[in-house]
Amino acid sequence: MQAHRVAQARPASRTVSPWGRPRRGAASLSAVGLLALGGASTGAAAARADPAQPPDPAAVVGAQPARPAPIDLPQTPPATPPPGPERPAAAAPRTQAKAAANFGTFLELRNDYVSRGKTGFFNAAVLRGDYAFTRNFSLRADLPLAYAGDIEGERDVGLGDILIRPLVRAVGTPRFALVLGTDLVLDSATKRALGSGRNQVAPLVQAYVRVARPARLGLQLQHAVSFGGDPRRNDIQSSSIRPFAIIELPRGFWVSPDQTFSINHLGEPRVVSTSVLEVGAEISERVQVYVDPGIQVDSRGAVDWLVTGAVRWAFPQRARASAVAAAPAQRAGAAQVAGE
Repeated sequence: MQAHRVAQARPASRTVSPWGRPRRGAASLSAVGLLALGGASTGAAAARADPAQPPDPAAVVGAQPARPAPIDLPQTPPATPPPGPERPAAAAPRTQAKAAANFGTFLELRNDYVSRGKTGFFNAAVLRGDYAFTRNFSLRADLPLAYAGDIEGERDVGLGDILIRPLVRAVGTPRFALVLGTDLVLDSATKRALGSGRNQVAPLVQAYVRVARPARLGLQLQHAVSFGGDPRRNDIQSSSIRPFAIIELPRGFWVSPDQTFSINHLGEPRVVSTSVLEVGAEISERVQVYVDPGIQVDSRGAVDWLVTGAVRWAFPQRARASAVAAAPAQRAGAAQVAGE
């Protein structure tokens, strides 16, 4: 390869061996004469040059007389081959859009606080776990440690009502998702003020529609019915309508306005309106935090306020990228006692 490079770098009129060295042999008389004439012309050119700038030996040896271009004949540009058929540009690869609702596996620690006007408060520290068995089935469990107080100064601390929620994604596309499930609320509270006193089953349906790439609208319908538990406590039969939205923001932030209307079919208050604005952020690929301030107004005119703060640890699942939670976090405490 080196010999090929050297041969190509030399002028074709020179006799060069494949290894770049001049061949040794006897020169003919005509060759000697040509060399003498070339030396004379070269010497004359060197004499005409600037004496202050000595000629470069390599330039003198390699100099070739310039050939004048013909004057009468115009130079014809080389023929251009006819253009071939243009190939269509390759389409840019499109990223697969995320599903309108995703199930994930995570562990969450959060705190729910609900004021009860002038009569007291209810607070629950909830350990929540979600496990996605498949892309279309997940199971949730809430274990609350409740703390309640009343106007008389009494304080109760203990285990609250445990919640179990299986969910099935019946339809899942990037634009629409339909999720079916049910809440099973167990009468596990250790004190009367810490739970509803009745077991409850509350089937639900959730629908998600992606209206834009970073925005989804959702609607949840749920109906709760009590069974078993303390016979001295009132029966529970309630329905709820819950529209919400999930808006993903840059840098891992999201906001989620959430509105719930709960209807009590057996007692007072007949209607309870709960308005919440969730604001969250992804601290890393596996850690999320969010806060849910809100206000609760019932048909009797009572006004309560509530706030939830939480941190969530997500676990990777079979090459599925982490995503913002499929739905805003459910609130525990008084709203859960009311059968939400």
